[in-house]
Order: sequence, then structure tokens, then C-alpha cells
Amino acid sequence: MTWLWLPLLMVLAVGLWPLAFARAVSGRVEGTLTSDRAELEPGDEVRLSVALVNRSFMPIPLAKVEIELPTQLSFHREQAVRIGHVSLAVLPRRQADIQFTAYGWRRGPAVPIQVRAALGEGMGLLDLDVAFENRVSLAVRPRHKRLERPLRLAPTGWMTRETRAFPDETALRSVRPYTYGDPVRHIHWRASARLGQLVVKEFFTTEAPDWAIVLSAQASEPYWLSGLHPDTLDAMCEQALAMARWLTRGGGRVCFATNAACGNRRRASVAWLSADGVASLLAHAQPIATCDFDALSAALARSASSPRHWIVLSPLPARDAGARLSRLGVQVTWMSFGPPLEQEGQEFAREVSRDAKP
Repeated sequence: MTWLWLPLLMVLAVGLWPLAFARAVSGRVEGTLTSDRAELEPGDEVRLSVALVNRSFMPIPLAKVEIELPTQLSFHREQAVRIGHVSLAVLPRRQADIQFTAYGWRRGPAVPIQVRAALGEGMGLLDLDVAFENRVSLAVRPRHKRLERPLRLAPTGWMTRETRAFPDETALRSVRPYTYGDPVRHIHWRASARLGQLVVKEFFTTEAPDWAIVLSAQASEPYWLSGLHPDTLDAMCEQALAMARWLTRGGGRVCFATNAACGNRRRASVAWLSADGVASLLAHAQPIATCDFDALSAALARSASSPRHWIVLSPLPARDAGARLSRLGVQVTWMSFGPPLEQEGQEFAREVSRDAKP
């Protein structure tokens, strides 16, 4: 009669095994996703590491790990492949390390990278999902392209360090309160008499560049009404990077301003950057405007040593922006970028203002 109990025990074991497996493994398996790089060029490879830690005393006969990439990454260098998966077994109290190789595919922040893992007991009766901790923050820089049309504005020099002992007195920038050690010849006597305190002159340096690159992500009026097409933003970023490399070919810096949302920055970004810094900033740019163009131009005009020549890249036509900017004392070259279905690449518009008179 013993052989009659054997099938019953086998059926009972098959029925209890998934419950015992779930009770032993649930909450004791952890997963993390990391990468060896934070930024990459299109076509460069990045290594994504998946760690699956089994802290239980129960072996995992089958663990299916699947990773889904955003549109900025691909598992193949020549074509868009965004799904990768692997199956493996994990012993008790062990960690399984899985390596995926991805490639930069198109510009932008590579988020989110979705990782899923299903734990099976080996008989296909039960699958448990594992929550992954995503520690990856990746961004792909714009593609390198040559400047299609040389700009009329030629760089006049490169930014150099100013010193108080030997300032460049060729152009007056502003005045500031007098401090001990300032040369007497730099005191602005008329302004001091008008303000009631001693003030000294501050000067521009003749080596300072006289241009700025302004990238506007505003696609509608008002700016929050609609977003910018990602392909249009990519074309603008590629052209802005090409201009930055052309202007900084001597090792200088460029004044770069944008109202596109870049990473955690929720306001307009205005900074003196190298070409590599511009590429890094544009890698995190999103097709969302944080403010309108008027607020962006006002922030740039108020910044210290604001350049006199501006190169504006915008999806909107110039309209009356040139007149407003000419009142700020700047010369503007406006470059309009149309929708990708109507215009291929970008369309160079016209120069909307002449040299502003002081």
C-alpha cells in the first residue's frame, strides 16, 4: 500500500513547493542597476551592470532579467535595439552580476531605464517580481557636425583672467565701491560726487569674446502652452554645439544661455562654458521651456560682461524680438528651426538687427 501514497506525496510536494519558495524568497532578493559612465557621445558604449542579490537560504532555479532602454540608447551600434534579457540561476546567499553593453543612439537624458526580474521556482507555477534600485544617470551628447555656413561674426579674442593690478582700460564696464588698494587713477570722480561715496571704474578686457549663443526652447505663445518637438531640439543642439566649437577653437569660452530644462535646473541657464561644457549641458536639455524668450534675454543682458553679439537659435520666427533686443544694445543673428516634417534640418533666417549704437 506504500506505493499508493507516493503519487499523493508528489502531488502534495508540487503544490507546496511554490508556497514554500515564495515564503522563503519574498523580500530577500534585491536588485541594483549601475553604469560606468554618466555621459557619452553617440556611438560610444556604456556598460550597464545588474546585480541580483539572493539573501535567502533557498536557491533560485530560474531568474529572468529584462532591461528596456529609452530612445537615447541601443544595444546595437548600427540599429535601434532596446530590449535585452538574460536567464540564470542564483545560489543561496550569493550575488549574480550581469553585464549589458549599450550604445549612445540619440541626444538627450537617457531616462528611464527600466529593469524587471521575475523569479521562478523551476516548474513554471509561480513568478515573483523583484524591485530594482536604479542608480543610473545617463545622458547622450549632441552629434558632432561641421558648421554648414560660416557666421558673419568672427571671434575677436579669448577670455583671459583680469587682475586688479593691471586691468584693461580700453572699455568701461561699470563702477563699484572703492576698496583699499585700488589705483587712484581709476576713481570715477563724477560718479563719486553723484553717489556720495568713492567708486572706481571696472573695465572689459579686450581679450573677452564679443558673442553669445542663445538656445530658446519656446515653441508657442505663451511658452507653457506646448512643448518643442524632440527632433527640432536635437537639430538645434547639434547646430549650437557646432557653433560653440567654431567659436572656441582657440581654447576660449563662450557665453551660452538657454531656457530649456536641463536636468534639475528649472530656470534659465546662463554661463561661460567651453565647447565641452556646452556639449555636457545640451546632453541634459529637454524639449521643455522653463521661461519665455523675453525672460531669457533679460537674464543674459543683466549678466556680468554680457556679449554684444548674440546668435539666437529658436523654433519661432524673429518677429519683433530684434527690436526689443536692439534696445538692450546687442546685435542679433536669428536662426529659425522649423518642424522636422516641414523643413529638413534647420533654416537660416535673416539678421534681424544691426549694430546697436551706444
